[in-house]
Amino acid sequence: MITPASLQRREYKYLVDEDLVERIRRHIAGVCAVDAHAAPTGGRYRIDTLYLDTPRLDSYRATVEDAGDRYKLRVRGYPSAPDSPVFFEVKRRAGETIHKTRAAYRGDWARLLDAPEPALFDALSPRVRAGIDNFICHYHRAPFRPVALVRYEREPYFSLVDDYARVTFDREVSYQPAHELSLAGDAAWSCIDDAVSQCGPRGSLVLLELKFTTLVPSWMRRMVHSLELQRMSFCKYTRSIDAMRAPPLSQRIARAGLSR
Repeated sequence: MITPASLQRREYKYLVDEDLVERIRRHIAGVCAVDAHAAPTGGRYRIDTLYLDTPRLDSYRATVEDAGDRYKLRVRGYPSAPDSPVFFEVKRRAGETIHKTRAAYRGDWARLLDAPEPALFDALSPRVRAGIDNFICHYHRAPFRPVALVRYEREPYFSLVDDYARVTFDREVSYQPAHELSLAGDAAWSCIDDAVSQCGPRGSLVLLELKFTTLVPSWMRRMVHSLELQRMSFCKYTRSIDAMRAPPLSQRIARAGLSR
């Protein structure tokens, strides 16, 4: 399933353990199929996302303060598919509704942002050009800068019976500070699923996301009810910023009363 270049949808998020993941897989069998992009890599792929924000971290603040109308800028790559393009994404949230524009680009995308030249746009289709123009407009307006690089492994499924509905499991969420327009990062990744923020009695929890357009599909409603899933708020970007600002893990564990 190909994600449209412009999409209006809703997202519900849950933290679940691996036992529950297996029960969810059984529940969606016959209704959903593994995303074709994940099939060559065993049903999962890795995602690297560069989050951009203003010097005052306005996008971060808008999210943690639950502003009614807010947006994020991010550049996304798929290292599991080395030949894939990068994607410029503007993700805007108004209440419960998310509107995301997404434009693929092959080439020196950092140069496209910081030193755009007319020749760089000549080969773009009108639809892709519109998405990139929208991103660049937001990027220079604030202006935005690189703040955090987030990596995780995704197990994706798409609905066989709906126009658009997806079920994804995200694992091994990690981050590092970002100071350049690059998805390369370095070896210094830090895990978000530590003993304080995302850990259950049997190990690291998995982030489940249910995504759909307007109405919750009936099979999703039945699954949430029968498995007694508890919806929660979970933003990878803000959790990464919180982790960067937090004291060392040993201090957080002690404060939480988890140390012996």
